[in-house]
Amino acid sequence: MDSPVTRRPTSAPDVAITAVLFDLDDTLFDHRACTHAALEDLRGRFPELGRLPAAEVEAEHRRLLEALHLHVLAGRMTVDDARVERFRQLLVFAGEAADAAMAAEAAAVYRAAYVAHWRPVEGALELLAAVHGRAAIGVVTNNVAAEQRQKIAACGFGPFLDAVVISEEAGVTKPDPRIFRAALDRLGRTPDETVMIGDAWDTDIAGARAAGIRPVWFNRVGEESPDPSVTVVRSLVPASAVLSVLFPNPESRIPNPGEP
Repeated sequence: MDSPVTRRPTSAPDVAITAVLFDLDDTLFDHRACTHAALEDLRGRFPELGRLPAAEVEAEHRRLLEALHLHVLAGRMTVDDARVERFRQLLVFAGEAADAAMAAEAAAVYRAAYVAHWRPVEGALELLAAVHGRAAIGVVTNNVAAEQRQKIAACGFGPFLDAVVISEEAGVTKPDPRIFRAALDRLGRTPDETVMIGDAWDTDIAGARAAGIRPVWFNRVGEESPDPSVTVVRSLVPASAVLSVLFPNPESRIPNPGEP
């Protein structure tokens, strides 16, 4: 079996790592798997979508989601309105003359299936448990607050988290370094004693670097790295292998509550 760590720095940082920041979607929460399952349900309900290759539908859905999500983050659309518009455009893409009612039906079918398939990324809970007590843990995520907090609760992440910073509440989105600094402030940590692990290069990796935080790229789909100097983790399993990347310094840990 290949190692989950495909690349790591040649030297460990001098400062002990006492905080770990995680992205949420497709780092801890398996958005990719939930989306795939929900789109399969949708393709079974709408013949025009079902006639297209699944990969083509997923690629167009991803493009629409990313484009419309920017409007949600900017406050120009509600989540519900953006979801309906996403599926109106997806149905049109498939050759369906979609009216408002059909788009709303497709959005409802997708949403129900998406929520029904909510689950953690494989190994996420075990990794959080392994990090818990050794370092402060924070989540830094772009999305509306209610959605992200529901995912955290549904997946059982809450007991392991010391801080949750969500773009809607913070007023800034990744890769803006201010959202990372907000997490550091809540945890009482500095950038040099913190590491950030996330799947999205443009937001997680670039943002962490801009904030002075060492990034670890969670690249489970095998994309080419824009910068070979950044540590790459392909899986969260086993947790011990990921811990060796997050904590190159074996002395890294936070004191137990009872210690002086």
